[in-house]
Amino acid sequence: MFKVYISESSFQGITGSTTTAQSYLGKLLKQQPVQLLKEADTKRYKEHPENVLKNPSALYIFDIPETEALAIQRKYGVMCLSSAAPDITPLIDINDEHTTDKEKPLGRGWDTVLDSVEPLPSNALILTDRYLFKTTNAKYGNGFDNIRSILTELLPSKLETKYHIAVIFDRGEIDPLYNFNSIAKRLNDLVLEFKKPYEIVTEVLGLSDGKDIYYKFHNRRIVSNYFVVKMDYSLAAFNKTEGTSEQTIIPQVLFTEDSINKRSSAPLKSMQQITKALKSFSDSLKSPSMNHNSYSYAINGQRKDQCLTITNRLIK
Repeated sequence: MFKVYISESSFQGITGSTTTAQSYLGKLLKQQPVQLLKEADTKRYKEHPENVLKNPSALYIFDIPETEALAIQRKYGVMCLSSAAPDITPLIDINDEHTTDKEKPLGRGWDTVLDSVEPLPSNALILTDRYLFKTTNAKYGNGFDNIRSILTELLPSKLETKYHIAVIFDRGEIDPLYNFNSIAKRLNDLVLEFKKPYEIVTEVLGLSDGKDIYYKFHNRRIVSNYFVVKMDYSLAAFNKTEGTSEQTIIPQVLFTEDSINKRSSAPLKSMQQITKALKSFSDSLKSPSMNHNSYSYAINGQRKDQCLTITNRLIK
């Protein structure tokens, strides 16, 4: 859940000034949940910076030097700023969009599309497309090839925590050459190819048509801590650099200028639709009436008869 953690003194200084109250941050503090931090709270975060992972999609503004804030951001994949210079412009979207033509190149493919969001801190991803593995043919959009390209751009080079990935699709809409178990194993093998210096937890969820949760994942999305990528038609959008269909792909960070000024919905809302749907599914797993045959689940390539909980930290 998005929330701003900020020192009391910084909050009062920003909201109490006519000039700064009208800044992006000033407006954000009036619109989003805020947790005010006392000096003792900031000290605890300095002593145990890993506690930022308790809310991995939050914005943290601490009374610490910029170098320390940047170190926390890089180590744990969260947005952490110094109260001395709390610049939130990376969270204000510039409204880029990329329209692909079938079998025609678009820049460097996913490398081009993800340029605007790639610099943001990240420690988790959710990728959802019900038809992601419908074909093995790269010309029409091979899911594995596209996931590899996406992870190449978005996985951080260093991190001092686990990285969480969840891949969600329709288990009944897959190419005959695949089955759920082979998809789960191949995805895990793909992730291991990256040889990152941190552990990556890969969850794979195959849903069935006719279930309420199934329809909540109609939209094709890539969701991370501070951005969402929206696709009209398919997440398997490229065959190398060529489009696999005619569609528009829009990478967005949490807010737009219009949403900050209350003239439109924030991209944050679209992100929360996905995370809330996945959390709702995770919560339903504990119900005695849950039919565990209605889905397929694997973690790190291992198929499980039942899923007890979804571990992806974006649903915290």
